[in-house]
Amino acid sequence: MEIPQEGEAEVTGVQPWLAISVPILLLSFVLIGMGLIFPFRFVFLLCVGWASFILRTLSRLTISPSLTLMFLASLLLFAVGFHVACRRFGGTVPDDPAEVKPWQKRWSLSLVMMLLLLTVSGICVISVTHQLFWIVTTQDRVIQKVHMGNAYEPARRSSSINNLKQIGLAMHNYHDTHRQFPVGGTFDTAGQPQHSWVTPLLPYLDQQPLYDQIDFNQPWTAADNRQPFETRLIVLQSPGMPYDFTESEGDAAGYKPAHYAANSRVLSANSSMDLRKIKDGSSNTILAGEVRSGVKAWGDPTNFRDPTEGINRNPRGFGSPFTGGAHVLLGDGAARFLSEDIDPDILKALSTPQGGEPVGEF
Repeated sequence: MEIPQEGEAEVTGVQPWLAISVPILLLSFVLIGMGLIFPFRFVFLLCVGWASFILRTLSRLTISPSLTLMFLASLLLFAVGFHVACRRFGGTVPDDPAEVKPWQKRWSLSLVMMLLLLTVSGICVISVTHQLFWIVTTQDRVIQKVHMGNAYEPARRSSSINNLKQIGLAMHNYHDTHRQFPVGGTFDTAGQPQHSWVTPLLPYLDQQPLYDQIDFNQPWTAADNRQPFETRLIVLQSPGMPYDFTESEGDAAGYKPAHYAANSRVLSANSSMDLRKIKDGSSNTILAGEVRSGVKAWGDPTNFRDPTEGINRNPRGFGSPFTGGAHVLLGDGAARFLSEDIDPDILKALSTPQGGEPVGEF
């Protein structure tokens, strides 16, 4: 029997790698030459996209000290109680019954950490499953007329829809507490603007610490209120729009924009409405929607507009950077995509809370 030489063994070990890597490299060059870079972009974003997301998000997160301390205290009490229970009823019994090893603290700590990790992982899995199910089954057209050059549009649409749903949930929670939706914009007796419909929603958007910083005895533009209203709120910013005002939008004061505006026929100046007054049905009435022009700060009390101006038709109406139309928030909390070619009569019926017009399909 022949014994393979050392050089032959090395060559034999290299050949499988060459057989795999060379075709992959050739296929990659062919795909790049054809302009198909999506697979490479997908792999790159899958590997490092989470890191860039964390870097963008960490600077915008607001942490509530009271809620954080409450969580840590609850976790500590649970860990202590768990350890006491395990020490009382647990332990290891070796071969000699006289040598019973008591329950160790590190065992309790390990089990509590594993339980916490499993809980967080379960919440993440449920959230991902819910989003995938929603994308597949929803009637909202997340992907519509997407150009090949804008592969990010479906994800941006989905993010904007989630923003609208969070705003809708906050509005309904506010309604449950105050028996009405927030006022579109408050103005004093002299007609001077005070605060927008967004400001009273802050506690219901997980922004209680920010809400507590605002002096409601002064207008939103007062010097004492400048810092709160210069805070960026991700839930009010469409991912297809710039995160700060540009010079073309005529605002260099440092206030942060809101890419969603209220329906002026429901929420207006010193005027609000409750569900009982929406005679046309909450599922047939627009509460808010996306805007792409005439963008105002989220603290601006004039951040409302008339949807009947059209979708992507008028700077004073609703619109979005997405292709074909814009998303709106309905009174029942649902977010729907409205085509820019929607029948003006249907759009008017959706805009009026008690007009009595037939809505039909939209």
